[in-house]
Amino acid sequence: MKKIILGFIHNGFMACGFGPIIWAIVYFFLDKNGVVEVLDVKKTVVEIITVTILAFIAGGINIVYHIEQLPLMAAISAHGIVLYLDYTIIYLFNGWLASGLKPFLVFTVCFIMGYSIVWVIIYLVMTRNANRLNQKLTQLQKRRISSGMKNNS
Repeated sequence: MKKIILGFIHNGFMACGFGPIIWAIVYFFLDKNGVVEVLDVKKTVVEIITVTILAFIAGGINIVYHIEQLPLMAAISAHGIVLYLDYTIIYLFNGWLASGLKPFLVFTVCFIMGYSIVWVIIYLVMTRNANRLNQKLTQLQKRRISSGMKNNS
């Protein structure tokens, strides 16, 4: 358990530096499109802190994939739920997600679609890599068998 907690903290600190960078990029583009002209200092400080917390949790939760006893689908589900709650709470707290059923449903559908697309891509890449590795192992095994037969002759 200690290893999992330390892994969460380590991963969280590795990721949390990117939160403020992403926040700055978002505001840069909002400014360039005339959406935001002036930033409120207090609001900006709160957003920097909350985005750092969001990134810390998002990075830290990746530790679930290193828990060997946890089946992959359980890890994916736990990861997705924590990310969903993390984003939803921070977005609502900062006022980035409007209150109401419709914005909440749109956010939820977008999150599920985005999360699913990422996992489909990961699955396809991992399957392709596993197939390539299996082919190489099969070729290597055939070479060893054929070279063993030549040495026995």
